[in-house]
Amino acid sequence: MNFKTNREIILASQSPRRQELLQKLGIPFQSMTSGVVEEFEAMPKEIHTYVTNLAVQKAVAIAKQEVGKVVIGADTIVSYGGQVYPKPKDDAEAKLFLQTLSGKTHLVITAVAIAAGGDVHTFVSETNVTFYELDDKIIDAYIETGDPRDKAGAYGIQSGGALFVKEIHGDYYAVMGLPIAQLSKVLQELNIIEVAGREVNE
Repeated sequence: MNFKTNREIILASQSPRRQELLQKLGIPFQSMTSGVVEEFEAMPKEIHTYVTNLAVQKAVAIAKQEVGKVVIGADTIVSYGGQVYPKPKDDAEAKLFLQTLSGKTHLVITAVAIAAGGDVHTFVSETNVTFYELDDKIIDAYIETGDPRDKAGAYGIQSGGALFVKEIHGDYYAVMGLPIAQLSKVLQELNIIEVAGREVNE
């Protein structure tokens, strides 16, 4: 299933995972880095507002430069006990994060912002992820792969971190970084994309 569009679309991310997911729509798009410096908050008072603001900042930063184009920004955070677990700054922090999340259910929140025609449309996808109990041996082996270094919460559900996951309640692709089904629905509602080859019989 492919979609079509007559709008130029930019993904405000160089993430290979987000690019791979957006490609599922079959529409052309560019990827650009917003250059936004994220202000990290370990314990945000309004966590949905916090992650949404980050997505909006990314989309708007590019939309100001690329006038007339549709810009999609996204941000994903991992949260447990109200605390945000960002990309780890080193292997020691990655180990601490994974030890903390071991055997527990944490929250993954992905916010998406769509800047189009001077307006910004946002939505949030929330997923509960439960880990098995993890011993230090498997944590250390995973860290040695280097995979945790650029992942919020120090794991990638689509890579080696999949072996940690006992249960997931919500959108798997939102945990990867882009809730593509919900995004396609919103883009259709905004008349930015439509199903390719659809015919209307009157």
